[in-house]
Parts: sequence; structure tokens; C-alpha cells
Amino acid sequence: MSGSERWLAKAQTLWRKSRRRLRALAGGQRVTPEQLASADAVSRWRAVRTLRPLPRPDFLPALLALTDDADPMVRAAVVDALTSWGPDIALSPIRQALAAHPGPMAAAALLEALARLPEPDNRSTILPYLSDADEAVRAAGLMALAALCDDSDLPRLTAAWAQESIRVQRAIMTRLCAPAAGPLVQQALSADDSILRQRAAQAHLHAKRPRSAASTPGGVGD
Repeated sequence: MSGSERWLAKAQTLWRKSRRRLRALAGGQRVTPEQLASADAVSRWRAVRTLRPLPRPDFLPALLALTDDADPMVRAAVVDALTSWGPDIALSPIRQALAAHPGPMAAAALLEALARLPEPDNRSTILPYLSDADEAVRAAGLMALAALCDDSDLPRLTAAWAQESIRVQRAIMTRLCAPAAGPLVQQALSADDSILRQRAAQAHLHAKRPRSAASTPGGVGD
């Protein structure tokens, strides 16, 4: 992709986000704390989805609390909302929440958010979770590590690949983009699992350059 093509793609993404925000404002959509705390999971999900195109830092504590929601649909919506608000708003609060050692569901959701907001400073937050007792947490942590696109992390990723389940391997391959990741990608391309092969094919295309948060679908639950 040329420089002009990358610029155009970025401009189109910003334009689409602006349109979503304007539509939400024009429609008079409002979210209240009561909606986010509703006993009905669908109501909570709708409230979180409404916040996605409209950054509201005052709702950050409520969203962070919902990373521990019992409903996976709500947790996924929270991850979408946090990452759509971008690193300037969400990254520091996500790291702080992880530093407080939340439960497994919240930790997995927060680490998945870090995977979509990759920055080198995330590493120190991620590393303690790579040996967590919960498989979903380890998967999300390794996905966040892979998203940093740094060759120095490949020994950890390769060791985890050899020891972990297909679920964790899928998570690693979802965001793997280190320039020297070719051998690991080749292993995944010859795997029996079709989802793993599909993600490896995409990783192969992007291994020479960092990927945006929206470039690859899939989460730790896949």
C-alpha cells in the first residue's frame, strides 16, 4: 500500500467515525447510568453500543466496571466502545484497571482492548498475565503482546504457541505482525484448524507492517 493509499484509508476511517457521531447526536441518543446498570443484559448492551461513537470520559468508570459483566455480549460491546474512543481517552484507564488485578472476565476483556490499542508501553501491563491460571486471560494477553509487532516478543510467543491450546494459538495469530514472525506463521498455515489457517494467511499478508485495530476480526473467545 502506497503512502497516498494509507492516507486515504485513514481519512476515510475518520470520516466514517465523524458521520456515526453526527448521526448519534442528531438522533438525540442519550445514555444514563441507570441504563448501564440495568438488570437486563440487552438494555446494558444497547446502552454501551450507543456510547461507542460518542466518547464520554465521564462514563469510563461504568464501562470499565462492565468488563466484568456476566454477559459476553456486553463485555464485547465494552471492548468495542473503549477501543473506538482511542488511546488518548481509554489507554491509561485500561492499564490502571489491569494493574488493579481484576477478575478473569474483566482481565480478558481489558487485555483484548490493549490488543486493539497497541503501544510499546502496554508490554509491562501485559506480561504478568501471560502466566495467568485462566486460559482466556492468557489468550488475551498473548494476543495483546502479538499486536505490538516487535520481534523481541517472538520467543515468548513461540514458547506459548508450543505449549498452549488451539484457542490460545488462534488468539496469537489474530494479531501477529512482527517482521520475523514468518516461521510461526508457516506453522499455522499448515495447521489442521481452518480458523487458524485463515488467520495465519492474513498474518502472512501483514507481517511486514503493523496492523490497525480493525484490520483483523476475532477475539479471544473464538
